[in-house]
Amino acid sequence: MDVSSIIQFKECLMPLYAHMIQVVLDAGFGYDTAKFCMQWGKDFPQGVNEGLLFYGRANNGWISSSNDVEELFAEGDDDCIFARDNQMEWMAEDMVGDYRPSSSAFIRTIRNVASEYYDNWSSHVAWSNLYKVAPWEGGNPSDALCYAQLEDCKKIMQKELAFTSPRAVVMLTGYYWAKDFLEYMNDGQEPDCIGCEKWGGYEAWAYRLDGRLFIVSEHPQGKPEAAHAEAIVKLIESNSN
Repeated sequence: MDVSSIIQFKECLMPLYAHMIQVVLDAGFGYDTAKFCMQWGKDFPQGVNEGLLFYGRANNGWISSSNDVEELFAEGDDDCIFARDNQMEWMAEDMVGDYRPSSSAFIRTIRNVASEYYDNWSSHVAWSNLYKVAPWEGGNPSDALCYAQLEDCKKIMQKELAFTSPRAVVMLTGYYWAKDFLEYMNDGQEPDCIGCEKWGGYEAWAYRLDGRLFIVSEHPQGKPEAAHAEAIVKLIESNSN
């Protein structure tokens, strides 16, 4: 990504994060929360409708529990969550500290799909989560925490899509988690499915929203990974313009 685009992206995100964090603080959940920001590889394609953007649900223990937006977006700071060094390439490393990325079914599924398109897969893709604020210690955000941040998270997703302009948005979240975001991208209406692939007793669905391909499938944990990746790739190939 070029420097001017990154700066513009940052300027768009900061007020949304400031509002989101304040709403969460005002709700008084009483525990530390992790703040997440989209990560993209250094070789992510810069053309229109290129590259792959993957979404999970939420992330625990990610970088910082700070509520200071200036700190969270201060490049080079240890607590910075924006435009970090090696922000995607670590997924392909054997070990990151005490963590082995390949132990994650979510990361393996990203790898299995992305490696169909790129040799150096981790540097060419982007990763985000639907919900940017999650309990620091673990677990998905509660319904209350989801709803507190939902409106800002939908707007943040819009900025992420404009910044990356991906060929396909792959949501490894399950439809229940994706539903509010899909409807937001479709003028408040439930979208029509344009394709479906069955895999390992599950299904993956394709939608076209505002000219962009969205694929919604299940979270990969404990599910057949090769069949899952194959289904996603089939939907990308059969529904791309």
